[in-house]
Amino acid sequence: MAQERILTGIPRCILSWMKLMNIQFEKAGPILVVTLKGRLDATEQNMIKDSVAKEIESSSSKGVVFDLAGLEYVSSAGFREFFLLGRQLQRVGGGLAVCALQPAVQRIFDIAQFQTAYPVCATRDEALVAIGSSVA
Repeated sequence: MAQERILTGIPRCILSWMKLMNIQFEKAGPILVVTLKGRLDATEQNMIKDSVAKEIESSSSKGVVFDLAGLEYVSSAGFREFFLLGRQLQRVGGGLAVCALQPAVQRIFDIAQFQTAYPVCATRDEALVAIGSSVA
């Protein structure tokens, strides 16, 4: 009830825009698959960074595939986390790939030329193959 009262003062257009970031983890052999849904902005970046770091440590994964089919928006702060995590994984002999980018998110990755550093794939299966060779 308290949450309902807090939200009643917020205009509907803002409420429809506000979405929580959803993150899911699963293992595909030695590779950790991270599925993101929602909006990745400066307020969500630390949650993503901390959650992924803990999951990598607990699963002993050196390879990470980010499935971004449900990611609607990424800010520069959120985008930066992909580069930092990729660099961290490369230092320990691992790798990172992203897949299934929505058009708005794809534009950000293209502008930053992300594909010159890490695989950007159309499907999860392609990303698993691309990253699998670097962690074998």
